[in-house]
Amino acid sequence: MMSEPVDLLRRKLRYLCRRRATQELELILTRFWDTYGERLDEGDLHQLEAVLSLDDMDLLSMCLGQKPFPARFRPDLTSRLVLTPLRPSTPDPIAPRRDTQP
Repeated sequence: MMSEPVDLLRRKLRYLCRRRATQELELILTRFWDTYGERLDEGDLHQLEAVLSLDDMDLLSMCLGQKPFPARFRPDLTSRLVLTPLRPSTPDPIAPRRDTQP
């Protein structure tokens, strides 16, 4: 069986990161993808595809550090999932500032 072309796999995984059972998991995976997605090599992409095949509630528990990832997954990838910040590193230009007075 031939492997999917990398660009097709990348598009598929971007979609799968954004369409999950819970908004919390979507947020974590979307931030992960936005931070690392374009830098992942083909091996990372296949590993991420396997991670994304896990049950969403189990995956959410793993991403929140409440449960370990199975040993078959590479720690260099899974640790980035756990450590992905839930808040953007740069301020949202549209969000109102809290320190301003009306």
